[in-house]
Amino acid sequence: MHPSEDTERAHLLEALQKQKNTLASLRITGSPTQVGQELVSLAEVHGLLDDHAASRQCYEEALALFKEAGYKPGQAQACFGLGVVKANFEDHRGAVELIAQAAMLFNETKDREGEAMCRACVGESLRALGQPEAAEEKYQEALILYRQTRNTERTARLLLDIGDIRMEKAEYEPARKRFLEAIPMLEKGEDPEALALGHLLLGESEGLLGQHEAARTHLLRAVELYQELHDHVYEARARWDLSLSCFYTQDLAAAREQLEAVLPLYEEQGRADEVAKVRNILAHFAARGS
Repeated sequence: MHPSEDTERAHLLEALQKQKNTLASLRITGSPTQVGQELVSLAEVHGLLDDHAASRQCYEEALALFKEAGYKPGQAQACFGLGVVKANFEDHRGAVELIAQAAMLFNETKDREGEAMCRACVGESLRALGQPEAAEEKYQEALILYRQTRNTERTARLLLDIGDIRMEKAEYEPARKRFLEAIPMLEKGEDPEALALGHLLLGESEGLLGQHEAARTHLLRAVELYQELHDHVYEARARWDLSLSCFYTQDLAAAREQLEAVLPLYEEQGRADEVAKVRNILAHFAARGS
């Protein structure tokens, strides 16, 4: 485990103990709603620690208390949490059922952000179930709500998801439009991973449309961002794509530079087939004196 991950886990365990202490006193003095809210907070910390079984227990108890109190916002939170737990256990059908229930409760309590989050998560589970059209429909519903609440970060993320579905269907121009719309929002936000992914996907869509100069600009930006994030898997993907765009624009020196940079990344990841492919291309370049 990385030292920073160790520190983060220690903070989470400390937070978990504090939540348990608070919950213990609230069970004596608090109302069902207060105890339920503390259980939801405890469930979220368990989730961050990947203890999904403990998380589920807390959400189930919270849901029973919120129902007893007739508190719909809490019921919505607990249903959503239980749905996320099911998704973490790869039970996506169960997740869809619970999160759809949460969406209705958020709708009844006029919580558009909560409803949007639910619709987006239903979309994720539908996509995991191999239903991209149904997933895109849910993403579009969430997108409308996020636009209404002016949540640009979530709007941008959904645009990337919708564009990615279009890429899978080989609808590169509609995908490109979604990515183009998302990137200015991401540039103003504070999510470097989403920004890197946006530039990567836009670069790939430009390349697939034969617009290799435009692709190079975005793929180079993706490479820089993934380097900063120390994400070698996605950095390798971006460098490979960039090498292709450089090749198609007849900039063979730049193509070779990217291939030489991607080679140790593939080696580090143990991707023997890709290593062999890159070595062959570099040998071909050397033979041609490129």
